[in-house]
Amino acid sequence: MTRTGDRPPLRRVWVIVELLVLVGLNVESGVHRLFLEGAPGAGGIAYLAVGTAAGVFALARHWFPERIATLAASAIALSLGTSLVGYLVAPAATLSGDPEVLALMLLVGAGCHRLPRRLACGAVVLGGLAIAAAPVLRYGTGANPITVAVVWAVLWGCSVTVGLILRDGDARRDAALVAARNRERLALARELHDLVAHHITGVVVRTQAAGLILGEGPEHDLIQEIEHSGAEALAAVRRLVMMLRLDQATAVSMGGLTDAVEAAVDGDDAVSLRLEPRLEDLSIAPETVSTVHRVVLESLTNVRKHAPDAHHVVVTVRPVTAAARRLMVEVINDGHRRGRGRSAGGYGLLGMSERIAALDGTLIWGEHGESSWRVLVELPLPSGVVATRSSEGGIEP
Repeated sequence: MTRTGDRPPLRRVWVIVELLVLVGLNVESGVHRLFLEGAPGAGGIAYLAVGTAAGVFALARHWFPERIATLAASAIALSLGTSLVGYLVAPAATLSGDPEVLALMLLVGAGCHRLPRRLACGAVVLGGLAIAAAPVLRYGTGANPITVAVVWAVLWGCSVTVGLILRDGDARRDAALVAARNRERLALARELHDLVAHHITGVVVRTQAAGLILGEGPEHDLIQEIEHSGAEALAAVRRLVMMLRLDQATAVSMGGLTDAVEAAVDGDDAVSLRLEPRLEDLSIAPETVSTVHRVVLESLTNVRKHAPDAHHVVVTVRPVTAAARRLMVEVINDGHRRGRGRSAGGYGLLGMSERIAALDGTLIWGEHGESSWRVLVELPLPSGVVATRSSEGGIEP
């Protein structure tokens, strides 16, 4: 949940402006209905209450951005229901409803901006119906109600346009960020391959040459240790280069995860991969899949580095909860040695934490049972899931 104190100044100003306008319109509408019309009917009071409730829903989207769909659906359903009741009972005498229309416009625009495509389309269609039909259903089919309906329909179109512009801007910004990160990642991979790996290779070759020259002298064991350490460092650099060269835009299926894990373990029979069949029914955003790749690869690299005595490593990837709203990634190995501590992963765990935090996920690592070490990651899927195919063949956002 986003706190108001964490908002940039411009966003706070916009929230205050919305609040003042909605309160002002509701006060004006209330004064007009309660004092200037004489004794207001039940319909007038109901329309006033609906406008107030819709305004509350519109403002609440700033504090509960993950519930925009629920807030928009509630306001639209309340507006449509009130219009139908007003049509069946009796048309009201005085045209009004500006607070309600403004609130619906804000919710429809926010839906176009933030919601997945199918939910956004639903909010646009139903919101437009609620806005355009309200004057005719509530106040009759005279010239004034029809004129107001046309004006409100134009305002609805403006809110949809603004929402789509903001959505396109976010998409362009995200694409630019991904492209910039990819350029930096590939540049770093080239530097590691061309410079670091080249120098480590030179050290290994010179150590091998020294071992041949010295033969079986007293320094032979020390030279072999240096050669072995250099070879391990070179292998680690190559694995890091491979990780950096993984393009998150191409890894969009769990098959890509399987290939990455197989490449990371390099044919190690001690590693077993468990993928639930339900994963095939999920279409996951590239950044989520990329994070899963990095978590698995980094975890397996840490196993090699810090638990060389591990005989069995289990990698599990599965959605959790009935609605498949979170993705769990778990890596357990039986090579835990007491005293590894929280810094066992070094900067690897720090990098994982930063990636996972960027997706609002959670990371837990530490002892598991008596002799195992576990890395457990949960990533939220509302923003990462494009769609979930239901068993009936339809699409469930």
